[in-house]
Amino acid sequence: MVLFNVQKPSPNKKQTKFCSQLFQFVLTTMKRHSRSGSVGRVPESDLEKSHVRETNVKKGKRYTIKEYLIDYTANSNLHGLRYIGEKERSPVEKFFWLFMFICCVVLCAGLIRKVYIKWNESPVIVSFAENSTPVWQIPYPAVTVCFETKSLQTRFNFTKYYHLYMNNDTFMRLTEEERNMYEDTTLVCDDHLAPAKGRKFSDGNATVENLRQVSPNISEFFFGCKWKDVPKDNCMDLFSPILTEDGFCYTFNTMGAEELFRMENLHKEYKYLNTINSSQSWSLEDGYPPSTPLETYPHRGSGYGAKAGLTFLLQTNEIDLDYLCRGPVQGFKILLHNPAELPRLSQQYFRSPLSQEVVVAVRPKMMTTSDGLKPYHPLVRQCYFPSERYLRYYKVYTQANCEIECLTNFTYVRCGCVHFGMPHGPDMKICNAGSVACIKKAQMELVTVDIQSRLDKELDQNDTLGESRAVASQCKCLPACTSIEYEAETSQADFDWKALYTAYNITIGEDIVDKKYSRVMIFFKEAQFITSRRSELYGQTDFLANCGGLLGLFMGFSILSVAEIIYFLTLRIVCILWRKRNSKKIQDNYPDQFSSPKPSKFKH
Repeated sequence: MVLFNVQKPSPNKKQTKFCSQLFQFVLTTMKRHSRSGSVGRVPESDLEKSHVRETNVKKGKRYTIKEYLIDYTANSNLHGLRYIGEKERSPVEKFFWLFMFICCVVLCAGLIRKVYIKWNESPVIVSFAENSTPVWQIPYPAVTVCFETKSLQTRFNFTKYYHLYMNNDTFMRLTEEERNMYEDTTLVCDDHLAPAKGRKFSDGNATVENLRQVSPNISEFFFGCKWKDVPKDNCMDLFSPILTEDGFCYTFNTMGAEELFRMENLHKEYKYLNTINSSQSWSLEDGYPPSTPLETYPHRGSGYGAKAGLTFLLQTNEIDLDYLCRGPVQGFKILLHNPAELPRLSQQYFRSPLSQEVVVAVRPKMMTTSDGLKPYHPLVRQCYFPSERYLRYYKVYTQANCEIECLTNFTYVRCGCVHFGMPHGPDMKICNAGSVACIKKAQMELVTVDIQSRLDKELDQNDTLGESRAVASQCKCLPACTSIEYEAETSQADFDWKALYTAYNITIGEDIVDKKYSRVMIFFKEAQFITSRRSELYGQTDFLANCGGLLGLFMGFSILSVAEIIYFLTLRIVCILWRKRNSKKIQDNYPDQFSSPKPSKFKH
């Protein structure tokens, strides 16, 4: 009988403590790999191999990164990654899932790019408001009226002086005052009548005063006025004189000069607007406050129809008509505009012919903008809020005011002067007849689409073009985010006042036999109108929701996936390094326990 005698080492306290720490270490390692159970049950042999890998220091840098990536793919909640990291999968399966995952990532990135382009380039949508707006919530349109005859023939015969001025023999016999009067009058006539040999510059106050002398005053201009079917004793209660590019005109319901202009930046030679009324509570951005009474200024519409609007009767004498300054068409030019704008009758208007009645049905067009668009750049939303664009000569920003100021600056750079009807600073000169061709050219250059290319070609020929190009590039007169426009639907018929006199058996006196009359009626067509509104087509929340939907559809990606990636790149690495450090300390403290086991001694 053979006896085997195995020598067993006697346990001591140090070994007992080591075994306890080693047991805790193994339990920690098993817990770390417990999540892989969702992929597949880990065999006990794998745990033993993991223990050996932890205890035997074999991990190089490359090996550690590989194991780390496998750990991430095995525990990630992104679709398909777990099949790539599983060791039980064949290379063909891993390649298939890697290919599918890359395809989903590429396709998802392409769709997100399209969503971003749409969100970035067209985030604004213009739609109709849900509810209609009553007309009493907006101001009645400002009405500006100009006479086509700029110089009454009984005061200054423009046709006569045209021939005298153009004839070299009679030109020398004209006095300086007559030459200046003719040249000043040509500023409000057709452009081709302005003599190129005339003065290039003039005193602005003298030019305006000459035009005032030859223009009809308000009593010669209006025969009678009614507001909301109530006759006025004097039309001065409703209309005020205003200086425009067309000379002296008369305006109704326009804001006062103190509310419209920055008086500190304007020149002091003459005034553009003389009105006794001033805005009491209305602003373009906020409208009328709820507590505003019905009778206020600017006037507000109280209803629709002819009896709720403005009616006025215009008059002139046939002897005062001039057919050279403005051509063969006589009558009156009328413009409906925002009360906060300076009218430009050279751009748009409708005409009231002589001996005609014109009925004007007004349809407001109002555009508002949601506050959600304020963070966007003005070029993206295509409008300016009041605090975003400063005008030097106007307190209220509108597209029309911006265009006038831009034209003023551009004309001054190109011609060295400005038209008397353009609001300007105290240091700017006033153009006269000799500069009309330059003014006309500047207006065409400013509105021409290819202005930049033309300026580049001529840059070496004229030094002012470089500066004018800079002025033109700074215009960018976008609409105001809150804007009001008025569309006019006109109809007209003969106004035979002599037949009316005959019907009432009223004798027509010699003093009125050559009178010409025109009647104009302006009113709101409907009691309500539909407002347009700019709003967000794709907000930040919508963009995030679209991107999240695509990521979830293709990859199962969510916010927690981001947290998981951050975890594996930060906290997970720190924990692994900390564990490896502790493992190294154990190995350093108990080197004998991690050495290879020696064979036991047997006794036979």
